[in-house]
Amino acid sequence: MDLNTQHACITFIASRLITGKSPAFLYNLRNSGEIEIAAVLDTDFLREFNEKHRDYVPGYASDCSYHYSSGSCFSIDIFINKKTFVVHINDTDAYFIGNIWNDTIYLYDYNKSTPFRYRIVTFNEDSKKAEKPKVNVAYEDDED
Repeated sequence: MDLNTQHACITFIASRLITGKSPAFLYNLRNSGEIEIAAVLDTDFLREFNEKHRDYVPGYASDCSYHYSSGSCFSIDIFINKKTFVVHINDTDAYFIGNIWNDTIYLYDYNKSTPFRYRIVTFNEDSKKAEKPKVNVAYEDDED
């Protein structure tokens, strides 16, 4: 899994578990690139996670540990304390620490010793609301 996909998966999962919303687009503030989550959802692990958590409603987790394994032989451990999270990809040396602040997810990749910032451009819930048809209204000019 390439680095952009891996980071998109982690930010998606953290956002989903902390806010209860599914990001539709992420904007990588480091390299000025946009990531469409629908393209990343082709990754079996993320698709399985999204299906399992379809009706997930977040609580305000404080010192909460979460383990997720998928059928694609990938498993992660997540520790959440309010809006801060730590992720470990099991059977690897990959560790990440992050924080969600408003619409920005701060992520530090310990393996790469590099910080990353992702802005959530839209959530799936917001984009569905935006798809409602617009009503065209014609106004007549007053001819006084």
